[in-house]
Amino acid sequence: MSNYDQAVEKLLQAIKMHDSVVDFQKVEEKMKDFPELENLVKDMKAYQQEAVLFHKIDKSCAEKKAGEQADQLREELSDIPIVKDYRAKMQDASDLVQYITNSLETKINEELNNGKR
Repeated sequence: MSNYDQAVEKLLQAIKMHDSVVDFQKVEEKMKDFPELENLVKDMKAYQQEAVLFHKIDKSCAEKKAGEQADQLREELSDIPIVKDYRAKMQDASDLVQYITNSLETKINEELNNGKR
């Protein structure tokens, strides 16, 4: 295994073990205990798709109604505590990945600008 492969593997393991990722995985697993949430999400997406379709075929009244129904379901989902927790944990994990990505990009660019490869 090359140094690069070893470094990537070490980074992946560190990310997997980071508190924010572990916490996200736990709440993600808890979400599976609530199939009604998945049904709400599916219904919301269906209304959103209907609104887009109605917009394309110039049915503004139907578009508005479908959009309102999608918004109502989104608000309903947003008020559920486990959904709030899921979103917060997902944001934390996303922030970690973004930080790592930006740090790697900066370091690689510095190395390239200094003529190192």
